[in-house]
Amino acid sequence: MNTGIHLPTLLMLSVALNVLIGALLWWIYHLRGQQPCFRLWALACAAFAGGSLLAAARELVDAPFVTGFVALAFLGLSPLLVLMGLQSFARLPLRRQRLFRRAALGAFAVYLLLIGATFLPAPTLSRGVTALFSALVFSIAVYRLSVIATQIQLPVRVLQVLFTVHGILMMSQALVITVDFLGSGVPGLDTLLRVILINHILLATGTALALPLMAFSVSENRLRALAERDSLTGLYNRRSVLREGARAFSKARAGNSALAVLMLDLDHFKRINDQWGHSIGDEVLRFVARTLEDELRDNDIVGRVGGEEFIAVLPLAPGEDFTHIANRLLGAISRHGSEIRGRHMALSASLGGILMSPKHRSLADMLQEADIALYTAKNKGRNRAEFPENTEQPAVV
Repeated sequence: MNTGIHLPTLLMLSVALNVLIGALLWWIYHLRGQQPCFRLWALACAAFAGGSLLAAARELVDAPFVTGFVALAFLGLSPLLVLMGLQSFARLPLRRQRLFRRAALGAFAVYLLLIGATFLPAPTLSRGVTALFSALVFSIAVYRLSVIATQIQLPVRVLQVLFTVHGILMMSQALVITVDFLGSGVPGLDTLLRVILINHILLATGTALALPLMAFSVSENRLRALAERDSLTGLYNRRSVLREGARAFSKARAGNSALAVLMLDLDHFKRINDQWGHSIGDEVLRFVARTLEDELRDNDIVGRVGGEEFIAVLPLAPGEDFTHIANRLLGAISRHGSEIRGRHMALSASLGGILMSPKHRSLADMLQEADIALYTAKNKGRNRAEFPENTEQPAVV
């Protein structure tokens, strides 16, 4: 079977690419001193390049310890460093990272013992141990990638595919070598191992290319979240909720569908801060944000627009009563806000709501009326919802 690929050329090209990518990752690490994942990935590229060169040198140099044991040590270390970089990138608690680091070092020590016991009497079997170790590491990496981000980006999925295929490939190599070692014999073993090696080199190089893409993609999403989200509550900030609300308004107007806007303000919030302190006040705001998220739907647009004031933009189904939703929100805040972090308090809120009508030319018009309704609720004694007279649902064509 002729693969049509010149293996030495492919190997040297892969080594060169890994060295270049490793240098780039090391440079990024020095630019971003707070992200050690780039250092670990750079070392992984260096380990793969070094291990590949040493393994290839066995045809030229009679130094089995260097071309056998040391080469396999580097080749096994490379995927482990990739996994450790993923763990670091996931920003897990420090204690969990330390536990993982100890487990990784322990696993690598066992791996070294296994290849040390097999590389002289059975060099092919030691390669099978490396393949099995790599397959296990890749399977853990697939799991780690699945929990790195709540919203999986394309580079993350590409890496998952690469790790999955690579793990299957390494497991296949381990099984083939084991079957041959036990004496069953595998027809065309050398050709099969050559094909596996070619794919291994390609997958390793693809992984090295995908790692920085994944890191930058997730980092960009985190930066976008910082720009769009309120840092205290995790809800949309003022700019984002107004932007998304304006889009919902345009969509509802174009589709002749119903839309409501709610403005909610906590009652006597300054008194809470003065009596209990700002840390309790912050916890109250987070509680209200959680309540809004729990009581409203995924397609509702919710944000904190300043201080203790919140906005919700609600796309409504035909016949849906938004006044019922508003009163349910107030009830949930009063019912579940009687105690915050062990402090007994009678938490309540006032709310103003408005239903979109033909006179509203923009979301700003609706917000202005909802704001007037909110202050009407405040003036009427608080802990209540107020709605202008046009609360009937418009006909939906």
